[in-house]
Amino acid sequence: MNLSAAVEMYVLHRRTMGQKFESPAVALRAFSRRYGKMRLQTITSTEVKQFLDVPQTGPAAWRRKHGVLRDFFKYWQCRGKLNTVPMPLAAPKYTQTFVPYIYSRRELRSLLDAVPRCQRNPACCTSAITLHTLLLFLYGTGMRVGEALKLRLADVDLEYGVITIRGTKFYKSRLVPVGSDVVRTLRKYLATPGRWNQHYRPLFQSKQHEHLGHSMVDANFRRLCILAGVHRSEASSRQPRLHDLRHTFAVHRLTEWYKTGANVQALLPALSTYLGHADLHSTQCYLTMTPDLLTEANRRFQDYVYGGRHEQ
Repeated sequence: MNLSAAVEMYVLHRRTMGQKFESPAVALRAFSRRYGKMRLQTITSTEVKQFLDVPQTGPAAWRRKHGVLRDFFKYWQCRGKLNTVPMPLAAPKYTQTFVPYIYSRRELRSLLDAVPRCQRNPACCTSAITLHTLLLFLYGTGMRVGEALKLRLADVDLEYGVITIRGTKFYKSRLVPVGSDVVRTLRKYLATPGRWNQHYRPLFQSKQHEHLGHSMVDANFRRLCILAGVHRSEASSRQPRLHDLRHTFAVHRLTEWYKTGANVQALLPALSTYLGHADLHSTQCYLTMTPDLLTEANRRFQDYVYGGRHEQ
């Protein structure tokens, strides 16, 4: 069996298991275009390394492709088609320099106050109340932007305060309970004149009652940040993103737990499940230290060491 046939059979297998398997399939087919005529058993770590080490491949992309190929070869090894997995050594270690932007509550208010100015042009496809509600919804639930934009009215149960997210990042669905503030916000939004509220319609819809595109929402948010004066203080190409509301939700929740004396270690698994992560390790990247969070963590540590008798 040559590599090309093995790749197509593997992609088909993963998709029949219910996975989208889009990005991994792209990487495997790129590998197949390079060595597809070779027999699967003759592929060595040399060919794999040559594919991974193409110019302009960053460390993150290297590791991602490495994992895809490793799983591919292990699949065929388990089925007796390979004696060994022809993978090179793991990628060299590198330091993650990107830090998510954590919005302060003052900045969140500034963003919400600037929404009417941002959407006042009649040509805008997104109404002011839609953008306003989306911002509150993302901050109040910690949901991924793509998950929120895919929601339909049938996925929202305001009577019980539960939202169903279907086909998430990890190819599974989950139920997300929402607080009373989010429920009130959604009820007000659904009562907006001119909306089409059939069960199959999108929750967040354009003025034409269609799904909102991710790129269009991002463009609106970038304009909103400029109007609200929300930006990184240092000269950086990594300016605040809409997705950073998810990071902000996690950090603010953790900070509140520290302030109220909650058992943070016991609650972290619940936070990880709520965010839709596969494990606790995936949640760590959201727990970016902010001054408030650092202060509360230090206070908790001093309470532990001194039994709460230290000077404030």
